[in-house]
Amino acid sequence: MDKRENWIDSIKVLACTLILVGHLVQGLQRTGILVRNGKFAFFLWFIYLFHVQLFFLCSGYLHEKKDKAGSLRDWLHYIGYKLVALGIPYFSFSLITWLLKSRFIDLVNIRTGHLIAFLFTSPALAQYWYLYTLFFLFLFIPNIKNNKILIPLAVGFFGLYLISGRLVFSFALYSMAQYGFWFVLGMLMCNLGFGDLKKSASLIFASLVLIIIFTGTSCALYSYGYRATFTIFTIILGTLACLGLSMLFRYIEACGFYSRFVTLIAKYSFPIYLLHTIYAASVRTLLIFTGVKSVWIHLLLGFTAGTAGSILTAFIFEKMVYPEFIFYPWKVIKRVIKNSRNN
Repeated sequence: MDKRENWIDSIKVLACTLILVGHLVQGLQRTGILVRNGKFAFFLWFIYLFHVQLFFLCSGYLHEKKDKAGSLRDWLHYIGYKLVALGIPYFSFSLITWLLKSRFIDLVNIRTGHLIAFLFTSPALAQYWYLYTLFFLFLFIPNIKNNKILIPLAVGFFGLYLISGRLVFSFALYSMAQYGFWFVLGMLMCNLGFGDLKKSASLIFASLVLIIIFTGTSCALYSYGYRATFTIFTIILGTLACLGLSMLFRYIEACGFYSRFVTLIAKYSFPIYLLHTIYAASVRTLLIFTGVKSVWIHLLLGFTAGTAGSILTAFIFEKMVYPEFIFYPWKVIKRVIKNSRNN
């Protein structure tokens, strides 16, 4: 069994936290509680340079870490596995979100439209688009373990990123063009032995330099009125941030630091990703109904509900076994098969 890489857990916790806070801020902006300019506008632009990209980088890294498919049959088996692993939670929670938004149409921020479009052509209306995009990346980019192929592929995705706005006719192509670069970057990091980097002054120095350059350049660009997305500046800044943070957390892991709290949150990061908007929106709706307009109260209670509510739900579903199917279908399937054999 592959050893667990704690730096990936740390990345997942950071990215998940930023996604939750980002969605809370966007929800408050759409309801008019929070204005769309000022420090929160900078915060959103800043985190969107790298937080989703971190998830794709980790996914690419873990994808490349798997054993290489030795035949077409092995590859088809792997894709089938991913179709179930990603498809069940994607369709389950997309359908739940669509039903909630359709039922409480006056209480939500974004209209969903028709169900088929919501599921297949406009999945960006809910955060589950990440699963949708990830499946297509798995489908078209096998774990080839060959840097001579991956490097040109990364260059190709770099170019696609810059012209991604011309691919809006297909969300699958559009989102792959926007995030495929970091997926392949993660694959390259795996092949180059990133997870085996030792504790060294050069590692921590390089990480801090990249993070400082990223932060300083981002602040400078924003202060001069730069608000663009998906440009050569944003992909370079995103790469600096992703590499800098990855090096930082790898250095922390190499130093032997271990946090049970981080491991706990990382364990439930997927349920938090799937459920946080449902819990956070419920709290926001209740606070608005009771006349609470404090931004900080909304953020605090929304974050608490989005995190604790998701973890509690996942914990209960895990104990009930079968409901956990909507989170981890293969885990439940394997458990059922094992129990049937024992009986």
